[in-house]
Amino acid sequence: MNDAWLYVMLLGAAAVVYAFLIPKEKSAKQASGSDRVVQQVEQTLEQYMVEMEKENDDLVNLLVQIRQETGAKQLALQEQLGDMRGRLAEMERTAGKHEARIEQLSSVDPRAAQEAAIQLRNELLENAATLSPSPEPQPEPEDSVRHRYPQLFELHDQGKSVDFIAKAIGLQRGEIQLILRLAKREEA
Repeated sequence: MNDAWLYVMLLGAAAVVYAFLIPKEKSAKQASGSDRVVQQVEQTLEQYMVEMEKENDDLVNLLVQIRQETGAKQLALQEQLGDMRGRLAEMERTAGKHEARIEQLSSVDPRAAQEAAIQLRNELLENAATLSPSPEPQPEPEDSVRHRYPQLFELHDQGKSVDFIAKAIGLQRGEIQLILRLAKREEA
């Protein structure tokens, strides 16, 4: 009977040892599976961080480039502003000289003053043409359509519609269209 009892004890001990070994194997398999998941997550995060770092570097480079371009444009605009101020000062000096000359001539003879004013205006336009890189429009004849309807052309140059101009000035729509066509014909 002792032998049977011994066999039962050995069999029980083997079952207990086997029971302890089975969960360890499963937990080891689960641990190796979770290790793989952790490794995959770490790799994904590392790739994401590398991409973010690259995008940040690109963004910083872009901002540096924009800052440099803005600085260069600002310097160019400051130079242009200085040039324009110089031109304006020159034009003001010239205008002052011409005004003094017109006043001087107007005290002598009004007709001569008018002729001198026309001559001075032409000189000013020539002077402005030499100072300005863009060509100035040629003076319009005294009896041009633009001189007869200054308010109409002012509104038209502002981009107002024909209907708006008609209401504002009190002319018919057809009259305004005719005047605009005549002005185009005169300019050509």
